[in-house]
Amino acid sequence: MRTRLRETETGDLVAERHFESKDLFGTVDQASTKLKEDLGLPEGHLDTATDLPVTEVFTPSVSAAKRYAQGRYLQHFVDTTDQSVARKYRRATRSDTTFALGYQLEGRALWRLGKREQARRALEGARRHSYRLSESDKYQQKALRLYRLEGRPEAALEVCERWTSLHPYDLDGWRLKANLQWSFFRYEQALVSYRQILDLAPESRSAEISIARVLLRTGRPEKALQRATSYAESYPRDEEGPLLVGTIHWKLGQLGQAESAFRRARRMDAQDARPYLLALHQARGEFGQARSTIEEEAASGQASLRAEIHRSHHHWLRGRIGRSQESLDSLWAAEPETTAETQRYFLAMRACDHYRTSGENRPSGENPFATELIRRLGILRGETTQNTPGYKAGAQAALASCKTASGELTEAEKHLERATRLVERPDIPPTYRLSFNLDYLWGRLREAQDRPQDAAARYEKYIEDSSPRALLLRALRLPRLRLALSYQKAGRPGEAETTYRKALALHPAYPRLNYHYARFLNDRGRGEDARKHLRQALEGWAPSGPDFRLGQKAEALADSLGVGIT
Repeated sequence: MRTRLRETETGDLVAERHFESKDLFGTVDQASTKLKEDLGLPEGHLDTATDLPVTEVFTPSVSAAKRYAQGRYLQHFVDTTDQSVARKYRRATRSDTTFALGYQLEGRALWRLGKREQARRALEGARRHSYRLSESDKYQQKALRLYRLEGRPEAALEVCERWTSLHPYDLDGWRLKANLQWSFFRYEQALVSYRQILDLAPESRSAEISIARVLLRTGRPEKALQRATSYAESYPRDEEGPLLVGTIHWKLGQLGQAESAFRRARRMDAQDARPYLLALHQARGEFGQARSTIEEEAASGQASLRAEIHRSHHHWLRGRIGRSQESLDSLWAAEPETTAETQRYFLAMRACDHYRTSGENRPSGENPFATELIRRLGILRGETTQNTPGYKAGAQAALASCKTASGELTEAEKHLERATRLVERPDIPPTYRLSFNLDYLWGRLREAQDRPQDAAARYEKYIEDSSPRALLLRALRLPRLRLALSYQKAGRPGEAETTYRKALALHPAYPRLNYHYARFLNDRGRGEDARKHLRQALEGWAPSGPDFRLGQKAEALADSLGVGIT
């Protein structure tokens, strides 16, 4: 074993040690002792501080340590299932039945799988053998047990408060405390915790970028931009910097600067840079560049599923509804390893979201595409082996979306209520609940029920709660358009116009957005302004066919206003 001790600010080497032995754990203990000497800790501290052998606070079993290390290693890969991670930890605790830390991580993996009873037993094993945990791990074990098993987030936060008060230099305590505060929307408190982490560990990138995200979520985009820009300059190889800088510029309506930041991330080969650039091209009406970006993504072979989803949305955006449906059908028919069960629910939700707004105005129960998706979802539910709360909630949300689209509103409400109950349990953080977009789905249902005031309230909450990364999803759904239409129906034209303008600042060339705003302006006798936006809509829908009814309505309005497209 070789250890090196360096100054954090300068990187200068302070000491280097080399150890060689057949005793793994004894070598770790020896390295720990020498490290304290090299740090120059006072003799009094060395004499009084408790430093238990690693076998007492970890495991004396090399086999258990090996399985534990394999489990930790697997967690770093996004394509690794929680099942395989849990299996590694399970083997570790079988090798050493007193391995508290192994039980703790096994319990977390089982919890993510939805195996609550098995997770409870594993975490109980960690509690039973907590004498084998370090002081830091004991606090963490107790906080997570209170939060996940007992559904008492307030009590978990109290443990973190005690932890950081008694051990103010323990970074793990501040990290868990900050993450819990973030998860429960206590952003100002989380900001304090993240800043404390930076005071203790100035090199902490996660804390630095988390501060920028908190500032953005709390309505301080200019300060967030300063922080994110500073981060991007300090860590020029970290793709998170330019992606966040671009997102903030976009939220501020600075689309050119957003593109520059996303292109910088693209040069760094950032995974999310291409989808951001694609959405930005579509927002600005650069449809040729958007199509090229999709083809480039498809040719890369790394994200064929995502590329096909983007192709489907691009067709829908430009009024080619049939081709958009064909793309989604091809994904649904793909092999399970290409399109997993959870992704099929997502596809169904997207399809119903799109094709109930295509302009057909069919009577209730006459949306054949939604009806077919409901049939497919029924088959999928009968075949599935997944049973996690998140999967169940996704299934209910997809069914609610499709039932709303098919006009089965009573059934839709039942499914949406079930999904809401599944994600509003006390052991599920509100930030996780947001990923199901239930406020948006409730808004769509309330619109279908002709309850525009209630729909507007739901859309307002959805927009307010959306995270920075949800910018891409909002580009697909444009909730501000739904909000503006709800304001119109509720007799609130002033708020409707403000919302239209905010949406256009972010997506100036979106055809549907421009078309509805043109109608809004024309109804208020502002024909000249309406012509400009109607022309923008017709340009976007130029490739659409004669069966695109919303396009036909736009052309009829254009004829009445004397709008021509050259």
